[in-house]
Amino acid sequence: MNRNIRVALWLVGGLVFMGGLAFASVPLYRAFCNATGFGGTTMRADKAPKVATDVIVRVRFDTNTNGLPWTFKAEKPYQDVRIGKTAMMYFTVTNTADRPVTGRSVFNVLPDTMGGYYRKLQCFCYEDQTLQAGESKTFPMVYFLDPELLKNIDTHKVRDVTLSYTFFESKAAKK
Repeated sequence: MNRNIRVALWLVGGLVFMGGLAFASVPLYRAFCNATGFGGTTMRADKAPKVATDVIVRVRFDTNTNGLPWTFKAEKPYQDVRIGKTAMMYFTVTNTADRPVTGRSVFNVLPDTMGGYYRKLQCFCYEDQTLQAGESKTFPMVYFLDPELLKNIDTHKVRDVTLSYTFFESKAAKK
């Protein structure tokens, strides 16, 4: 095989590799954020911690919709919780359209260094929610702040956290 063909094959191979890497980057980044809490992504938990501390953190709740004819709000704008103690917040969603609409909520925590320590035991955000025309539903969200955050130099002094939810129309429902 002559040199020009080899160089062309290496270039085509490099192009295919880079295209595949670009195609896989979004799911890989999402998996990385879900596994580590990077970028404020909250973590799922199977059980609550056995020990709660006396340290209080104010958790604020920000609710939004994007392209959905829904109203969406938290029962209270914030909650003061002890690190390690399980807490619950209720969210009310109302479909203001004259047709059924299916939405899915995405979420984020600020400051983003707290994402890995904000643990959810139960959340409406893990699956699509369908509301009939004019229907309202109230959803619970059960969570805790992992006591391990007190050992991290970036989070041990944080006393104000914001959990932000945004409802979008479900891609699965559109199909």
